[in-house]
Amino acid sequence: VSTAGLYLLSARKHSVNPRWGRVSAWLQVHTYMGTFASLIFLMHIGWPVRGVFELLLASCFVIVALSGIALSIMNRRTPLKLAAVAVDRSVEQIPAFRAAVARDAHTLALQSAEFGEGATLAEHYQQRLLPFFQSQRTWLYRFIPNGIQRRRVLRELNDLERYLAERGNASRSALASMVVAKDDLDYQYALQTRLRTLYALHVSLTWSLALLIGVHVVLVYRFQGAL
Repeated sequence: VSTAGLYLLSARKHSVNPRWGRVSAWLQVHTYMGTFASLIFLMHIGWPVRGVFELLLASCFVIVALSGIALSIMNRRTPLKLAAVAVDRSVEQIPAFRAAVARDAHTLALQSAEFGEGATLAEHYQQRLLPFFQSQRTWLYRFIPNGIQRRRVLRELNDLERYLAERGNASRSALASMVVAKDDLDYQYALQTRLRTLYALHVSLTWSLALLIGVHVVLVYRFQGAL
């Protein structure tokens, strides 16, 4: 029943008909149904679990349940974290904006090399900032977004202040703003893709669980001689 509720929830998300009710209400019902199914699972399963098929079925159910719990938590926390970012972008828009920030940073670094002490800033950009603007974040960052690299990059930029004159520091401040903009885009991308990936995992494993449950029911009736 909980599995069927997930598919109905997916259908409701793609429907614009208000007569179906609010998505939040459907999600709440699905959460209750999933909790009930988990209790039934714990009561029904025999401990310890034996057999390859039984282990596969139990493992699939546990992963579905844990991913559902994680999704329930993320569905509440992710919008709050995204709202804390200055400008909210959709995951489809982020690559284009990220490329634009990288181009602006590169142009500014080239321009800074044209005046005196700006060569110091241009050299720092080449060695430290270029990899930051041009590279993708690691899978670990996408799984657990954090501000460690952002703070390090900004600290290194601030350390250049005493070596630069007025024009150089103006360029340094502009680059620092671009670092913040790039990090904000990376942060939003990580939060949104993490949520989408977990949802895709939850849905795909739920389909697999439904098939395994069907096979389990057939085998039970078969061994009981009902089939």
